[in-house]
Amino acid sequence: MPSGNVHDTVNTVALTGYVAYSVATQQTDWLPTAVGIAVGTLWLSPDLDLKSEPYYRHGPLRVLWMPYVKIMPHRSIWSHGLIIGDLIRLMYSAAFLIPLLFLALYLKLVESSTVDSWFASMPAFIIGVMVASTIHIVLDHSSSFFRTKKKRKKRR
Repeated sequence: MPSGNVHDTVNTVALTGYVAYSVATQQTDWLPTAVGIAVGTLWLSPDLDLKSEPYYRHGPLRVLWMPYVKIMPHRSIWSHGLIIGDLIRLMYSAAFLIPLLFLALYLKLVESSTVDSWFASMPAFIIGVMVASTIHIVLDHSSSFFRTKKKRKKRR
């Protein structure tokens, strides 16, 4: 299985390529997807099912992820499954973020028009998170595949 640094590096290269392509083709709506890729790489990685780099990047708020770490079996369909793992992590995050958002609206720390624009860009952000985890999962599976092939070759 690739190390956290390998996952971060490969996802960063993919993010850089995406941003470069978007800027070169003069796309105007690339930012939410790029932010989603960055968040999906650094904080909402499939490896949140372990006490991994993404887990520790949450700083003191990592205690909020402890139930997820305890409940989620490592590399299961629930953490490393395409789409379903992302949706679980996003909903888990939303359970903490949405009440804070309502509090910020109530205290008038943020305007409703700002929240509306955030929600309008949410599908692109979610796609970015899914791209990051898809790259992560493909790396995990390809690493396991090649490791198994290498072991079989040595036995012969």
